Amino acid sequence: MQQLKSIELIYLNKNVLKSLTQNRITTIKDFLHEDPEKIALLTKLTFAQVLEIRNDIYKKFSAVLITGEKLLEKIIRNKKLCIGIKSLDEILDGGIPVGITEFCGLAESGKTQLCFQIAINCVKNSENNVLYIDTKGDFSALRIQKILDTNGFSHKDMALVLTKIKVIRIWSMEELIELLKKIKNKQCCIEKLALIIIDSLPCLMFQHLGDSNKLGLTYLNTMVNYSRYLYNEFNLSIICVNIQTRWIDQDVSDLEDDGEISSILKEPGFVEKRNRCLGKYWKHIPTTVVLLEKSQMSTVDNTSDLNVTVIKCCNIECDRYCTLKLGDFGVT
Repeated sequence: MQQLKSIELIYLNKNVLKSLTQNRITTIKDFLHEDPEKIALLTKLTFAQVLEIRNDIYKKFSAVLITGEKLLEKIIRNKKLCIGIKSLDEILDGGIPVGITEFCGLAESGKTQLCFQIAINCVKNSENNVLYIDTKGDFSALRIQKILDTNGFSHKDMALVLTKIKVIRIWSMEELIELLKKIKNKQCCIEKLALIIIDSLPCLMFQHLGDSNKLGLTYLNTMVNYSRYLYNEFNLSIICVNIQTRWIDQDVSDLEDDGEISSILKEPGFVEKRNRCLGKYWKHIPTTVVLLEKSQMSTVDNTSDLNVTVIKCCNIECDRYCTLKLGDFGVT
Protein backbone atom coordinates (compact mmCIF):
# COMPACT_ATOMS: atom_id res chain seq x y z
CA MET A 1 0.00 0.00 0.00
CA GLN A 2 1.26 3.48 -0.86
CA GLN A 3 2.95 5.47 1.87
CA LEU A 4 1.35 8.72 3.04
CA LYS A 5 4.63 10.60 2.81
CA SER A 6 4.98 9.73 -0.91
CA ILE A 7 1.87 11.65 -2.01
CA GLU A 8 0.78 15.25 -1.82
CA LEU A 9 -2.32 15.73 0.31
CA ILE A 10 -3.75 18.81 1.93
CA TYR A 11 -2.76 19.46 5.58
CA LEU A 12 -0.18 16.64 5.58
CA ASN A 13 2.89 18.62 6.60
CA LYS A 14 6.02 17.24 8.27
CA ASN A 15 4.65 17.60 11.79
CA VAL A 16 1.39 15.81 10.95
CA LEU A 17 3.23 12.98 9.15
CA LYS A 18 5.61 12.63 12.14
CA SER A 19 2.67 12.29 14.55
CA LEU A 20 1.00 9.71 12.33
CA THR A 21 4.22 7.70 11.92
CA GLN A 22 4.79 7.63 15.68
CA ASN A 23 1.34 6.03 16.00
CA ARG A 24 2.01 3.50 13.23
CA ILE A 25 -0.21 5.21 10.68
CA THR A 26 2.08 5.20 7.67
CA THR A 27 0.00 4.11 4.67
CA ILE A 28 -3.19 5.26 2.99
CA LYS A 29 -4.88 2.07 4.18
CA ASP A 30 -3.84 2.77 7.80
CA PHE A 31 -5.18 6.32 7.57
CA LEU A 32 -8.57 5.33 6.13
CA HIS A 33 -9.05 2.49 8.63
CA GLU A 34 -8.31 4.69 11.61
CA ASP A 35 -11.05 6.63 13.42
CA PRO A 36 -11.08 10.29 12.15
CA GLU A 37 -11.59 11.61 15.67
CA LYS A 38 -8.50 9.75 16.91
CA ILE A 39 -6.44 11.12 14.00
CA ALA A 40 -7.65 14.63 14.80
CA LEU A 41 -6.56 14.17 18.42
CA LEU A 42 -3.13 12.79 17.47
CA THR A 43 -2.30 15.37 14.81
CA LYS A 44 -4.06 18.40 16.37
CA LEU A 45 -6.00 18.84 13.13
CA THR A 46 -9.68 19.67 13.22
CA PHE A 47 -12.19 16.94 12.51
CA ALA A 48 -13.23 18.76 9.31
CA GLN A 49 -9.60 18.85 8.12
CA VAL A 50 -9.23 15.09 8.63
CA LEU A 51 -12.37 14.53 6.60
CA GLU A 52 -10.96 16.75 3.84
CA ILE A 53 -7.82 14.60 3.73
CA ARG A 54 -9.96 11.45 3.46
CA ASN A 55 -12.01 12.98 0.63
CA ASP A 56 -8.82 14.02 -1.15
CA ILE A 57 -7.57 10.41 -0.97
CA TYR A 58 -10.86 9.11 -2.35
CA LYS A 59 -10.70 11.53 -5.26
CA LYS A 60 -7.15 10.55 -6.13
CA PHE A 61 -7.39 6.77 -5.77
CA SER A 62 -11.02 5.65 -6.04
CA ALA A 63 -12.54 4.24 -9.21
CA VAL A 64 -14.67 6.54 -11.32
CA LEU A 65 -18.31 6.40 -10.28
CA ILE A 66 -20.87 5.76 -13.00
CA THR A 67 -24.45 6.83 -12.43
CA GLY A 68 -27.44 4.71 -13.37
CA GLU A 69 -28.35 7.27 -16.01
CA LYS A 70 -24.97 6.87 -17.72
CA LEU A 71 -25.26 3.08 -17.60
CA LEU A 72 -28.69 3.29 -19.23
CA GLU A 73 -27.28 5.54 -21.95
CA LYS A 74 -24.51 3.01 -22.58
CA ILE A 75 -27.01 0.14 -22.87
CA ILE A 76 -29.17 2.10 -25.31
CA ARG A 77 -26.09 3.10 -27.31
CA ASN A 78 -24.77 -0.47 -27.46
CA LYS A 79 -27.53 -1.69 -29.72
CA LYS A 80 -26.97 -4.69 -31.94
CA LEU A 81 -26.07 -4.30 -35.59
CA CYS A 82 -28.83 -5.81 -37.73
CA ILE A 83 -27.36 -8.23 -40.28
CA GLY A 84 -30.30 -8.00 -42.67
CA ILE A 85 -30.71 -11.78 -42.93
CA LYS A 86 -33.91 -12.53 -41.04
CA SER A 87 -33.25 -16.07 -39.77
CA LEU A 88 -29.68 -15.21 -38.73
CA ASP A 89 -30.80 -12.05 -36.93
CA GLU A 90 -33.37 -14.12 -35.05
CA ILE A 91 -30.89 -16.66 -33.65
CA LEU A 92 -28.54 -13.79 -32.73
CA ASP A 93 -31.33 -12.03 -30.78
CA GLY A 94 -31.48 -9.11 -33.18
CA GLY A 95 -28.07 -8.98 -34.82
CA ILE A 96 -24.35 -8.78 -34.16
CA PRO A 97 -23.64 -7.32 -30.70
CA VAL A 98 -21.12 -4.62 -29.94
CA GLY A 99 -17.91 -6.58 -29.28
CA ILE A 100 -15.96 -9.35 -30.98
CA THR A 101 -17.94 -11.92 -32.95
CA GLU A 102 -16.25 -14.98 -34.42
CA PHE A 103 -17.29 -16.66 -37.68
CA CYS A 104 -15.72 -20.10 -37.76
CA GLY A 105 -15.83 -23.05 -40.13
CA LEU A 106 -13.81 -25.40 -42.28
CA ALA A 107 -12.12 -24.16 -45.44
CA GLU A 108 -14.65 -23.10 -48.12
CA SER A 109 -17.54 -23.17 -45.67
CA GLY A 110 -18.92 -19.80 -46.81
CA LYS A 111 -17.33 -17.52 -44.19
CA THR A 112 -16.07 -14.90 -46.66
CA GLN A 113 -19.31 -14.99 -48.68
CA LEU A 114 -21.31 -14.32 -45.51
CA CYS A 115 -18.95 -11.46 -44.63
CA PHE A 116 -19.51 -9.95 -48.09
CA GLN A 117 -23.27 -10.13 -47.61
CA ILE A 118 -23.16 -8.62 -44.12
CA ALA A 119 -20.94 -5.78 -45.38
CA ILE A 120 -23.44 -5.05 -48.16
CA ASN A 121 -26.45 -5.19 -45.84
CA CYS A 122 -24.73 -2.97 -43.29
CA VAL A 123 -24.09 -0.09 -45.71
CA LYS A 124 -27.01 -0.25 -48.12
CA ASN A 125 -29.87 2.13 -47.31
CA SER A 126 -27.87 3.59 -44.41
CA GLU A 127 -25.06 6.02 -43.69
CA ASN A 128 -22.89 3.32 -42.09
CA ASN A 129 -19.39 2.49 -43.26
CA VAL A 130 -17.62 -0.87 -43.00
CA LEU A 131 -13.88 -1.49 -42.67
CA TYR A 132 -12.98 -4.77 -44.39
CA ILE A 133 -9.49 -5.95 -43.38
CA ASP A 134 -8.38 -8.48 -46.00
CA THR A 135 -5.51 -10.71 -44.84
CA LYS A 136 -5.78 -13.29 -47.62
CA GLY A 137 -5.75 -11.00 -50.66
CA ASP A 138 -9.02 -12.44 -51.95
CA PHE A 139 -11.48 -9.61 -51.41
CA SER A 140 -13.45 -9.42 -54.65
CA ALA A 141 -15.18 -6.20 -55.65
CA LEU A 142 -16.48 -8.12 -58.68
CA ARG A 143 -18.23 -10.59 -56.37
CA ILE A 144 -19.82 -7.70 -54.46
CA GLN A 145 -20.90 -6.16 -57.76
CA LYS A 146 -22.38 -9.46 -58.95
CA ILE A 147 -24.43 -9.82 -55.74
CA LEU A 148 -25.73 -6.27 -56.12
CA ASP A 149 -26.47 -6.73 -59.82
CA THR A 150 -28.37 -9.97 -59.18
CA ASN A 151 -30.48 -8.12 -56.59
CA GLY A 152 -31.38 -5.36 -59.05
CA PHE A 153 -29.13 -2.53 -57.89
CA SER A 154 -28.42 0.26 -60.35
CA HIS A 155 -24.83 1.15 -61.28
CA LYS A 156 -25.13 4.29 -59.18
CA ASP A 157 -26.27 2.34 -56.12
CA MET A 158 -23.52 -0.25 -56.68
CA ALA A 159 -20.89 2.47 -56.69
CA LEU A 160 -22.35 3.97 -53.51
CA VAL A 161 -22.26 0.63 -51.70
CA LEU A 162 -18.69 -0.10 -52.79
CA THR A 163 -17.46 3.31 -51.62
CA LYS A 164 -18.87 2.62 -48.15
CA ILE A 165 -16.91 -0.65 -47.83
CA LYS A 166 -13.35 0.43 -47.06
CA VAL A 167 -10.89 -2.35 -47.89
CA ILE A 168 -7.40 -2.49 -46.39
CA ARG A 169 -5.01 -5.37 -47.06
CA ILE A 170 -2.92 -6.48 -44.09
CA TRP A 171 -0.15 -9.08 -44.20
CA SER A 172 1.11 -9.33 -40.60
CA MET A 173 -0.03 -8.97 -37.00
CA GLU A 174 2.26 -5.96 -36.63
CA GLU A 175 0.41 -4.19 -39.47
CA LEU A 176 -2.99 -5.10 -38.00
CA ILE A 177 -2.02 -3.76 -34.56
CA GLU A 178 -0.67 -0.56 -36.12
CA LEU A 179 -3.93 -0.06 -38.04
CA LEU A 180 -6.07 -0.54 -34.92
CA LYS A 181 -3.76 1.82 -33.04
CA LYS A 182 -4.23 4.50 -35.72
CA ILE A 183 -8.01 4.12 -35.51
CA LYS A 184 -7.80 4.42 -31.71
CA ASN A 185 -5.68 7.58 -31.95
CA LYS A 186 -7.95 8.93 -34.73
CA GLN A 187 -5.04 9.04 -37.17
CA CYS A 188 -7.12 6.82 -39.46
CA CYS A 189 -10.61 8.28 -39.47
CA ILE A 190 -13.59 6.51 -41.03
CA GLU A 191 -16.77 8.44 -40.42
CA LYS A 192 -19.81 6.54 -39.16
CA LEU A 193 -17.87 3.31 -38.88
CA ALA A 194 -20.27 0.59 -37.68
CA LEU A 195 -18.46 -2.65 -38.42
CA ILE A 196 -14.92 -4.00 -38.75
CA ILE A 197 -14.43 -7.35 -40.51
CA ILE A 198 -11.08 -9.15 -40.17
CA ASP A 199 -10.95 -11.88 -42.81
CA SER A 200 -9.14 -13.84 -41.55
CA LEU A 201 -7.18 -13.79 -38.29
CA PRO A 202 -5.45 -17.22 -38.52
CA CYS A 203 -3.69 -16.15 -41.74
CA LEU A 204 -1.71 -13.67 -39.68
CA MET A 205 -1.29 -15.87 -36.60
CA PHE A 206 0.01 -18.92 -38.48
CA GLN A 207 3.17 -16.93 -39.24
CA HIS A 208 4.02 -17.27 -35.54
CA LEU A 209 3.08 -20.94 -35.20
CA GLY A 210 5.59 -22.69 -32.96
CA ASP A 211 7.20 -19.51 -31.59
CA SER A 212 9.16 -20.45 -28.50
CA ASN A 213 9.06 -16.86 -27.25
CA LYS A 214 5.24 -16.66 -27.50
CA LEU A 215 5.47 -13.61 -29.78
CA GLY A 216 2.28 -14.58 -31.59
CA LEU A 217 0.33 -14.74 -28.32
CA THR A 218 1.68 -11.31 -27.37
CA TYR A 219 0.51 -9.88 -30.69
CA LEU A 220 -2.91 -11.54 -30.32
CA ASN A 221 -3.32 -10.13 -26.81
CA THR A 222 -2.37 -6.63 -28.01
CA MET A 223 -4.81 -6.89 -30.92
CA VAL A 224 -7.62 -7.96 -28.53
CA ASN A 225 -6.91 -5.05 -26.19
CA TYR A 226 -7.05 -2.51 -29.02
CA SER A 227 -10.25 -4.13 -30.32
CA ARG A 228 -11.89 -3.89 -26.90
CA TYR A 229 -11.01 -0.22 -26.67
CA LEU A 230 -12.44 0.44 -30.15
CA TYR A 231 -15.78 -1.29 -29.67
CA ASN A 232 -16.28 0.29 -26.25
CA GLU A 233 -15.24 3.78 -27.33
CA PHE A 234 -16.80 3.86 -30.81
CA ASN A 235 -19.72 1.45 -30.34
CA LEU A 236 -18.44 -0.98 -32.98
CA SER A 237 -19.15 -4.56 -33.93
CA ILE A 238 -16.04 -6.54 -34.90
CA ILE A 239 -16.22 -9.78 -36.88
CA CYS A 240 -13.13 -11.99 -36.79
CA VAL A 241 -13.06 -14.89 -39.24
CA ASN A 242 -11.51 -18.04 -37.78
CA ILE A 243 -11.10 -21.50 -39.24
CA GLN A 244 -11.78 -24.98 -37.94
CA THR A 245 -9.35 -27.85 -38.17
CA ARG A 246 -10.63 -31.37 -38.63
CA TRP A 247 -8.94 -34.36 -37.00
CA ILE A 248 -9.78 -38.03 -37.49
CA ASP A 249 -8.92 -40.09 -34.42
CA GLN A 250 -9.30 -43.78 -33.77
CA ASP A 251 -12.11 -44.44 -31.31
CA VAL A 252 -10.83 -47.01 -28.81
CA SER A 253 -13.58 -46.44 -26.25
CA ASP A 254 -15.50 -49.48 -27.46
CA LEU A 255 -12.48 -51.77 -27.11
CA GLU A 256 -13.27 -53.11 -23.65
CA ASP A 257 -11.12 -55.51 -21.71
CA ASP A 258 -12.86 -58.62 -22.99
CA GLY A 259 -9.55 -60.39 -23.58
CA GLU A 260 -6.82 -59.82 -26.12
CA ILE A 261 -8.36 -61.97 -28.85
CA SER A 262 -11.78 -60.32 -28.80
CA SER A 263 -10.19 -56.85 -28.76
CA ILE A 264 -8.06 -57.65 -31.79
CA LEU A 265 -11.03 -59.01 -33.72
CA LYS A 266 -13.05 -55.81 -33.22
CA GLU A 267 -12.83 -53.29 -36.02
CA PRO A 268 -11.67 -49.92 -34.68
CA GLY A 269 -13.99 -46.96 -35.28
CA PHE A 270 -13.00 -43.44 -36.18
CA VAL A 271 -14.14 -40.18 -34.62
CA GLU A 272 -14.02 -36.79 -36.30
CA LYS A 273 -12.97 -33.91 -34.05
CA ARG A 274 -13.18 -30.25 -35.00
CA ASN A 275 -11.28 -27.52 -33.22
CA ARG A 276 -11.38 -23.75 -33.50
CA CYS A 277 -7.97 -22.31 -34.26
CA LEU A 278 -6.04 -19.63 -32.32
CA GLY A 279 -5.66 -21.64 -29.13
CA LYS A 280 -6.99 -21.64 -25.58
CA TYR A 281 -6.49 -17.91 -25.02
CA TRP A 282 -8.72 -16.99 -27.95
CA LYS A 283 -11.43 -19.49 -27.01
CA HIS A 284 -12.95 -17.13 -24.42
CA ILE A 285 -12.35 -13.81 -26.23
CA PRO A 286 -15.34 -13.58 -28.65
CA THR A 287 -18.65 -12.65 -27.04
CA THR A 288 -20.48 -14.44 -29.87
CA VAL A 289 -19.36 -17.51 -31.84
CA VAL A 290 -21.02 -18.60 -35.09
CA LEU A 291 -20.14 -21.92 -36.76
CA LEU A 292 -20.68 -22.34 -40.51
CA GLU A 293 -20.94 -25.46 -42.64
CA LYS A 294 -21.75 -25.50 -46.34
CA SER A 295 -23.51 -28.34 -48.16
CA GLN A 296 -22.71 -29.44 -51.70
CA MET A 297 -23.94 -27.16 -54.47
CA SER A 298 -27.21 -28.12 -56.09
CA THR A 299 -26.94 -28.73 -59.82
CA VAL A 300 -30.53 -27.57 -60.31
CA ASP A 301 -30.29 -23.94 -59.18
CA ASN A 302 -26.55 -23.60 -58.38
CA THR A 303 -27.20 -22.84 -54.72
CA SER A 304 -25.83 -24.32 -51.52
CA ASP A 305 -27.29 -24.64 -48.04
CA LEU A 306 -25.29 -22.77 -45.43
CA ASN A 307 -25.89 -24.32 -42.02
CA VAL A 308 -25.33 -21.76 -39.26
CA THR A 309 -25.00 -22.68 -35.58
CA VAL A 310 -24.62 -20.11 -32.79
CA ILE A 311 -22.77 -21.79 -29.90
CA LYS A 312 -22.27 -18.61 -27.87
CA CYS A 313 -24.28 -15.38 -27.92
CA CYS A 314 -23.35 -12.36 -25.76
CA ASN A 315 -21.12 -14.59 -23.58
CA ILE A 316 -23.97 -17.07 -22.95
CA GLU A 317 -23.54 -20.65 -24.15
CA CYS A 318 -26.35 -21.72 -26.47
CA ASP A 319 -27.20 -23.99 -29.37
CA ARG A 320 -29.24 -22.24 -32.03
CA TYR A 321 -29.19 -22.93 -35.71
CA CYS A 322 -30.68 -21.93 -39.02
CA THR A 323 -30.12 -22.70 -42.69
CA LEU A 324 -29.27 -20.00 -45.22
CA LYS A 325 -29.09 -20.09 -49.00
CA LEU A 326 -25.83 -19.25 -50.79
CA GLY A 327 -25.75 -18.48 -54.52
CA ASP A 328 -25.07 -15.82 -57.14
CA PHE A 329 -27.55 -13.62 -55.29
CA GLY A 330 -25.40 -13.74 -52.14
CA VAL A 331 -26.58 -15.15 -48.82
CA THR A 332 -30.24 -15.07 -47.79
